[in-house]
Amino acid sequence: MKWENVREKYPNTWVLIEAIEAESKDGERFLNKISVLNYYETSEQATKEYVLIHKQFPEKELYVCHTQNENLQIKEKIWMGVRSR
Repeated sequence: MKWENVREKYPNTWVLIEAIEAESKDGERFLNKISVLNYYETSEQATKEYVLIHKQFPEKELYVCHTQNENLQIKEKIWMGVRSR
């Protein structure tokens, strides 16, 4: 699914999405194909489920977004050092 389709199907709401196909360019992440895992009234609800799923499946590329955003602008962060669980 494309972001435009997500916005049409879930207007003015928070969504938890998984990147199915994505690429990086110039420090930005472009999601070419996404899957909606769930939708929510608040960002707190979406973030809570994000944390639960991410703990179970850390390899999944998950994002919490609001469909009022016309475009997905995802800046890449480079992690330095050790990450604990």
